[in-house]
Formats: sequence, structure tokens, C-alpha cells
Amino acid sequence: MYKVVAIGANQVSANMAFDGKIITFQTYEEAELFLKESQQKVFLPDNYKLIIKKE
Repeated sequence: MYKVVAIGANQVSANMAFDGKIITFQTYEEAELFLKESQQKVFLPDNYKLIIKKE
């Protein structure tokens, strides 16, 4: 299982969630596609980046 996480410069992390449930993916490729789409649609502060974490 994989999840997309926003990591701040101060190492604070935030899981991507929908309706209070953390979004997880079966494959790395699914998570990567979600990450790329999110980078185009979601505005994060400059000190945050999105990464993929394996559970």
C-alpha cells in the first residue's frame, strides 16, 4: 500500500485524505499518477512538497 504525503520544510507531514479517510493506493504507479494530478490542481505553500510513502 502507498499513500501521498505533503512534507513541510520543518518536517511536518500531512496525509492526503478525502472525507476524513486517508487515501491509499495498491501500486506505486497509482500513487504517482495521483501525486502528479494533485501537483497540478492543489496549491501547497512553497515550503511543502508531495512524496509517496510505502506502508
